[in-house]
Amino acid sequence: MTSEWPTEGTADNQRSGNYSMYHVHTEDLSHVRNAYPYFKLEEAHALTKPIFSKYAINPKRFSGTRGFTDSDIAADVREVERLDRLFDKSQKTEKMYADVLEAVAFEHGDSSNWFGSNSEIILTSLFDDYMNKIDMVLRTETDGHVSILGLDVTFGSYDLHKKFDKIRHDIDTGVLGKVKYFLHNRTRLQTFACSLDHVPQVVVGVDIQRLKELGLLWMNKKNNQLAKHPVQVLLLEEITMQLRTFADYARAKGKDQMSTILEIELKNIRELLQEKRKAGIATIKDDKVFEEIKRNLLYFTDSDTA
Repeated sequence: MTSEWPTEGTADNQRSGNYSMYHVHTEDLSHVRNAYPYFKLEEAHALTKPIFSKYAINPKRFSGTRGFTDSDIAADVREVERLDRLFDKSQKTEKMYADVLEAVAFEHGDSSNWFGSNSEIILTSLFDDYMNKIDMVLRTETDGHVSILGLDVTFGSYDLHKKFDKIRHDIDTGVLGKVKYFLHNRTRLQTFACSLDHVPQVVVGVDIQRLKELGLLWMNKKNNQLAKHPVQVLLLEEITMQLRTFADYARAKGKDQMSTILEIELKNIRELLQEKRKAGIATIKDDKVFEEIKRNLLYFTDSDTA
């Protein structure tokens, strides 16, 4: 939701920054692109509002929870309202586009298992969106082990470097992402409320043409096409190459525990990516956001030893 506001290769190829092998099986989607003029951002965004209203975490639900005071919650709500007022027209438009992508990924992460049958997507609060740059949490449970991955959703390549500058700074200082307000329904009658620390964090997104394509399919309830849409593979490829790069960078910086956390997430995503490819789901070539993410990862070098 955020923007900047006031065939997987071999392990050796990935470590060396050679990501050219990612786009080996692509799909022609020109028939959908011809319908772009019919995409109406305002109409698509209107469909996102009930989703965020129902499913996004509301800090007010933390009232009475240990570790959260009513005064702190009220201050965080006011800060979100203050930031909302600062957004200019272009920033609000960016937010609308990003909301559409997030809503599609949230719905089909669940209904179409974009991120695997053992995973669920949790929409964060606006506070964590604005302040901690995590729009969604990918929670995966395998053999009783739970892993968490924070997703910063974007739809364009502008100012992506600021997102990666922050991630690199966080690794340098020995910290990972944070989610202040996290809710998870363990059962129908039990909800787990807490803050999350040490959250591996990645940036995912598509360019504006791809987003319009997804939005149009979503607005017209083309769920079968979205269930097999190659963007799910593209997003997993983006996550994979970032986690590999971040893990190697953390290891080079002497952050072995952090690197281990990142490598565990990497293993999970790689396995899921392989499943998608075995199922015959194609990927997408020439996405501008993918290329810009790949370019930014080249700057993750250990300057002390380079």
